[in-house]
Amino acid sequence: MPMNSPMLCLTVRKTFRLGVTTGLFAWGLWSCVPLAAAADAVPTHLKVTAAFTRPDKDGKPELYASPSVITVDGKQATIRVGSAEEGLVFTVTPRLNPDGTLTLETATEAPAAAPSPSPVPAVKEVPRAPRPAGGLPVFHGVLTKDQLFSLEDASGKRQWVPLGRRVDGWTLRSYDEKREALTLSRLGQSVELVLHKAVIVDAPAPRATSTVTVKPGVRSTLTIGGGRTIDLEAQVLDLTK
Repeated sequence: MPMNSPMLCLTVRKTFRLGVTTGLFAWGLWSCVPLAAAADAVPTHLKVTAAFTRPDKDGKPELYASPSVITVDGKQATIRVGSAEEGLVFTVTPRLNPDGTLTLETATEAPAAAPSPSPVPAVKEVPRAPRPAGGLPVFHGVLTKDQLFSLEDASGKRQWVPLGRRVDGWTLRSYDEKREALTLSRLGQSVELVLHKAVIVDAPAPRATSTVTVKPGVRSTLTIGGGRTIDLEAQVLDLTK
């Protein structure tokens, strides 16, 4: 350890009882550590500014948000811009390198830009061909309280019918609400129709990751698609002032 390094010294005092007649004996011990080591206990605070741009109605870049966050070296910070449906979530983890540069690990979750609508050519609607005779009706809906069931017959016609009625020769016998299953019978044959449902699964928001290394105070631009960009700038904060 260099002799000219600033030192932080503490006295550790210990006391011993030597005997009933001799009383107490005490001595002190000096313990010193470099001030630089003591300063290392304070984490490095970093400030990250993100400027978000998007195309305006004329296609020119428009700055619509420029938030800043303060975090510590190696800790992730999150920025949310816009609404939950149309906005984006931006996370950044800054790291201070030994040479003084900053490495920014980023991730962006944003809905994909909607494609421009294309003209739809006019087409003549073709009527749907009826199902073969003897086929099963299609079970489209149920009014549980009224015990009415929406069934599509072989001709493609939908109608609400109660239990006991016939559709295409099939008689509605019973309905299992828990399983959403309708039982039909015809000529000693019994079948179950399961409620026909269209399921829409939300696609996860696209996630883009990137890592850049910059000097403090120097901007770096990320492109996130759809003409949108994020200008990043990071600085090391001096908390001793």
